[in-house]
Amino acid sequence: MQTKLHLAVFAALATAAASALADKPVWPSLMVHLHGSGHAYLVDPTTDAVVADLETCKGGTLGTTTPDGKKVYVSCAAEGQTEVVVLDLDKKAVVKRIATGNRPKHALASPDGQWVGVNHWGLDGGKLRVSFVDPATDEIAKVVELPVGGEAKGVTSMHNSWSNDSRYFFTLDRVDQELAVIDTKDWSVRELKVSSQPHYAVPSPDGKELWLVLEGTDKEHPPEVVVYGLGDMAVKTTLKMPVEGESAIEGHHGNFTQDGKYFLVLNRGPGKALEGHKVAVYDAATKALVTQFDTASTGIGHAYNAPDGRYTMITNYGNNVVTIVDLETLKPVKDLMMGTGRMGHTAYTPDGRFAYVSNDGDGNLFKVDMQTLEPVAEIKTGGAKGGGQVLNVWTNVFEELPR
Repeated sequence: MQTKLHLAVFAALATAAASALADKPVWPSLMVHLHGSGHAYLVDPTTDAVVADLETCKGGTLGTTTPDGKKVYVSCAAEGQTEVVVLDLDKKAVVKRIATGNRPKHALASPDGQWVGVNHWGLDGGKLRVSFVDPATDEIAKVVELPVGGEAKGVTSMHNSWSNDSRYFFTLDRVDQELAVIDTKDWSVRELKVSSQPHYAVPSPDGKELWLVLEGTDKEHPPEVVVYGLGDMAVKTTLKMPVEGESAIEGHHGNFTQDGKYFLVLNRGPGKALEGHKVAVYDAATKALVTQFDTASTGIGHAYNAPDGRYTMITNYGNNVVTIVDLETLKPVKDLMMGTGRMGHTAYTPDGRFAYVSNDGDGNLFKVDMQTLEPVAEIKTGGAKGGGQVLNVWTNVFEELPR
């Protein structure tokens, strides 16, 4: 009896381990560089050769990889665009174009791979549309339309995220300054008013909180992070970002370090005043400000974590410098100048040895050795203005890799 019990326990543990392994996102063998001119360049990181040039759409600079690593969904955000373009990485081909609404902003696959949620930069029939695509069929399975009370000025939404259990989809209503929480169990919607334009919602690694970055307006009303409890979406605390020494104020992205200990918030600056260079670091548990520092990178927007969690790479909208931050000391350790335009996005090889960084002005990729912290190659992808997101593995938000 005891032997049978031990075997049963072992079998259960083995099944659980296999399930957990199967649930981990798959790292594709290709880097995908999305380009605003309407192309997706597939790069083999073992040779740094462009192995496919796929026609996507105008404004197709952001996308999502499915957790199984098989597809990439590209959002066509330019004026007049309505489609999400589906790339099959095995076939190295465009396999579907899905009309989802007015200017798709940022398609995002759910952690369980059951949905691709798509918000939009334009209104549809006076409402903010969120389309949910079934990746098994690449058909729209559900549409949720959020009424807006204000007048739409500029873009109407921004970035999305999913709760860790794939139940809740978080999107942003910038017309009425609200966080929208869509429950995919019953498709109910909860909208929460905030004090300034919402930009980026990040679930905590333990799945218990949502940290929402607000842009702020000026030094009297600086960027904030509103921390919600995911159980009842009650506000637990609000963190005000220090902006001493900043000539331009607008909070952009924030993300947790790979070990979940810290949350980094970046001040970018608004419109054409892309001059922000301050990073604030908060303790994820206590919510206390741990440190703050300035970067040589300006108009900073994103902090891309390396797979091993040792470094994060600060990319930007203002200049052609990326700042590398040591996450053990929480201090900048290297500034790299590459290309002629802004350095926008980063993706890493699975072992973390190399980073691929996009340059908007050149339209090309720059390869950085993460051991020497030096650029080692430039890969011609586009050769003209418009370089956008670089992606391979699935991520819930831009800068946090699978843990």
